[in-house]
Parts: sequence; structure tokens; C-alpha cells
Amino acid sequence: MTVSIWEPEPTTEQLPEARSDDFVDLFTAQYPKLVGVLRVTGAVDHAAAEDLAQEAFARTLGHWRRVRNGTNPAGYVYRVAFNLLRRRGGLPQSPLDDVDPPATGATTEDRAIANVTAASALQAMPPRRRACAALCWHLGFTSEEVADILGIDAATVRTHLERARRAAAEGAPLA
Repeated sequence: MTVSIWEPEPTTEQLPEARSDDFVDLFTAQYPKLVGVLRVTGAVDHAAAEDLAQEAFARTLGHWRRVRNGTNPAGYVYRVAFNLLRRRGGLPQSPLDDVDPPATGATTEDRAIANVTAASALQAMPPRRRACAALCWHLGFTSEEVADILGIDAATVRTHLERARRAAAEGAPLA
């Protein structure tokens, strides 16, 4: 059989069958977290965060055969959502401050004060720093994964995290 350079070579390899249960598992585990991170950015309200998250999952479903076999399907969804947010005029902001969490035996009042302090510190951060902090500290993504999600260099993510930690330790404004 002769194959022309202008025609694709015949292949018998098929893409793996997309199973809906693994997409459902991803959606169930990540949807509430994604909505929460989008809310923490301060760029969108709850309804807009849900819209962005739903659109990100819908776009991911369209590429699910490829995405499900990737190294980080959840990271893919977050990147789509943050790209959508960026295109709509807001750089995703989702930081958690370097505030020490209250001890396990802390009272309800202590936990409430710590939550208010962390929320205030997050709101004081610039949007990109807030996004880096929230994704790394709150959701546990690595700096490389956050760099991929936000479309920036991993060193930039680490710089934002270090500046947030230093400002929190010094009690200075986090901007």
C-alpha cells in the first residue's frame, strides 16, 4: 500500500472510550471547590462563579477523552475556568493568608476571628497573588500546577507566595 504525504496514514488506534462515571467523579469532587476559589478571587459573585465553573466543566467534557488520560484533569478544569475569568476582565484571585490556623481545641470565637483575619488578608492581596495563595494553600495545588492554571511561570507563583508570607509575617499590607 502506498501512502501519499498529503493523506493521513491509516490507523487502527482508537481513542479510549470516554466513561461518564470518571467525569462525574471529577465534577462531584471539584465543582464546589472551583466555585469557592472563583468566589475568593473577589472578581465574581456566587452566581457568576457557578456560571464560570459550569462552563469550564462543559468545555472539559467536550475534550474528555483526551483530558481524562492527562496528568491532571482537575488542573485542566481550573485552567479553563481561570482563562474564562481572564477573558471576562478579571484575573482570578483566590488567596488564603499565611495566618496560623487556630489550635484544634480552639473555641468557636477563636475560629471565627481566624476566619475573618484570613478573609481580610486575602482581600488585601493583589488579584494574582490571591489566586496563587488560594490555589496552593487552600486547594493544595503545586506551584507548577498553579503556573499552568494561571498561564504564568512557576517562579512567579513562588514569588507571589513568598511575598504573601513575608507581608503576613511582618504584619504589613499584603498588596
